[in-house]
Amino acid sequence: MKTYDAAISLYLSSKGLNKSNKGYCFLVEAIRTALGSRDTFSKVTELYAAVAQKYVTQPQNVERAIRYTISALGVTNKEFISRAAEDIAVGSAVTGAQRKMVCRRP
Repeated sequence: MKTYDAAISLYLSSKGLNKSNKGYCFLVEAIRTALGSRDTFSKVTELYAAVAQKYVTQPQNVERAIRYTISALGVTNKEFISRAAEDIAVGSAVTGAQRKMVCRRP
């Protein structure tokens, strides 16, 4: 399985999210899980349950903490996680090609 940790961190930093919020850790794990298995992400509640199990907490706590962390962005948890996973997956797939293009230009 491909590791997306650096890409996830860079993506969340670009959105201005605060690393000190507990929801940030939950969000990283939720995006990592969504990237690792699209089956797990069929329902967002299943995603919260997977993250909650890892952090030994309740799915409601995961949902609330993520919502608090991204509240300034004006999107729902599901919208943000799915967009982040898609952007990171697509970005990771084309990053090498983009670097080659940038190097070839005068």
